[in-house]
Amino acid sequence: MSVHVQVESRSLADVATAVWRLRAKLADQDSPVHRHAQTAMDALAEAGIEVQSYRDQGYDPGLAIRVLAFQPRPGLTREIIVETIRPTVYLHGKVISMGEVIVGTPVEDER
Repeated sequence: MSVHVQVESRSLADVATAVWRLRAKLADQDSPVHRHAQTAMDALAEAGIEVQSYRDQGYDPGLAIRVLAFQPRPGLTREIIVETIRPTVYLHGKVISMGEVIVGTPVEDER
């Protein structure tokens, strides 16, 4: 007997984001907790949930993100996403939660 349970997209996005944050905090550790977080991310992916962090990618206004701030950063030659506050979450390729990012911009020469 099969039971189909419908889960709200927002709840799925919240769980995926929480696991993403946990995995990011533990990224430098080879601990059982980090491995469990990775296993949870893998299970979400198998269920059709993709979590996209745009950190260190070039900024494109067409991305599924909200820019919270543009910050001048020395050494940049183009706009780059320097921090992901909240990742974009997809369910079977459809956005269920928009990401939130900080975009670094080149510093203009002061002449």
